[in-house]
Amino acid sequence: MTVRSGGILVVLTGGTIGSTCSDGVRGIEGDSPYVLIREFRKKYQEYNDCEFEVINPYSILSENLTCELWSLLYSALNEADTAGYDGIIITHGSDTLAYTSAAIGMLMRHTGCPIVLTAADRPPDDPKSNALPNFRASVDFILNSAWNRLRGVFVSYRRNSDGAQVFYIATRLCSADCYSDEFSSYGGSCFGRMLNGEFVPVLSPLNPPVRSMCGGSDELKPIAGKNTDFGAKKILLLRSYPGMDYSVINPGGYAAVINYGYHCATAYTAYSEGKSSSLPKFAEMCRECGVDLWLGSFKSFESDIYSTQTEMESAGIKKFYDMSPEAAYVKAVLAYNLPSADPEFFIKRCIYYEMVGHELND
Repeated sequence: MTVRSGGILVVLTGGTIGSTCSDGVRGIEGDSPYVLIREFRKKYQEYNDCEFEVINPYSILSENLTCELWSLLYSALNEADTAGYDGIIITHGSDTLAYTSAAIGMLMRHTGCPIVLTAADRPPDDPKSNALPNFRASVDFILNSAWNRLRGVFVSYRRNSDGAQVFYIATRLCSADCYSDEFSSYGGSCFGRMLNGEFVPVLSPLNPPVRSMCGGSDELKPIAGKNTDFGAKKILLLRSYPGMDYSVINPGGYAAVINYGYHCATAYTAYSEGKSSSLPKFAEMCRECGVDLWLGSFKSFESDIYSTQTEMESAGIKKFYDMSPEAAYVKAVLAYNLPSADPEFFIKRCIYYEMVGHELND
């Protein structure tokens, strides 16, 4: 295979893909984030003509990610002349990859070159690691794809179960399964796969047409200023589970609460033992604190609702639709921290394919 030369901005942020292992303990020490590039150059010499400009805005294990670091990453991308690159690769830890990919997908939706986020299951100098295949697929996606100038934000990750090199739309990536360490796509359909160095899209009614994602960036406008603090207003993310007691949760200090309900967008509404630990009662607590309460993810194509949902509507709980928990949380973080955003309008519009089955909004 002939590899086209080109310039790629590589943004290192740490994670397993930027770590080394010593005495059975993985960590980020010294120049470990740069091991990936060295190992890639060593193993794949056919890519020697590829130019990599490397920046390292921060190095963390991604379980230590904060919303403030999204501000730092976003600023680093804005400071780079993205128009001068064939594409951008962001290396990241796998634990919180789904959250950062959703954030970058929405924040960088207007960029005229492809952005690929990738991670690894083991450090890049481990022979069993998928770090180098994931990085190589990201390079191939940018330089060799038949869909030249495919615009957008994506995630590249090799499945260990079948060896498939899968690409996901960044805002639809769901966190990895705790047993298999494999990612999935909200709605069930990945965006495509790499076969022999070429990107092959998955034809699915859930996916946007590939041709619509090629070309310039005139259609989509930035949603944020170049320097925005995404950690100023905090969002609380809750997941429904049996026996959940909302009465012990203090919503004070948060701008909003995102409750990701069961798959039918339901949550606990019953009363017991003379007190309420239900979501409608929690909605009263939120109102008293001046905090918005959101419940989802509702399906926009369903018309019937459950009786418990009528109780929640009466309690003034806001609805969100057709999004993964990761995308819903990130979208709320952006909605409540963007100075010019109307949070309710922002959460209900489709920013960058995070709402499956919806058209993008400018």
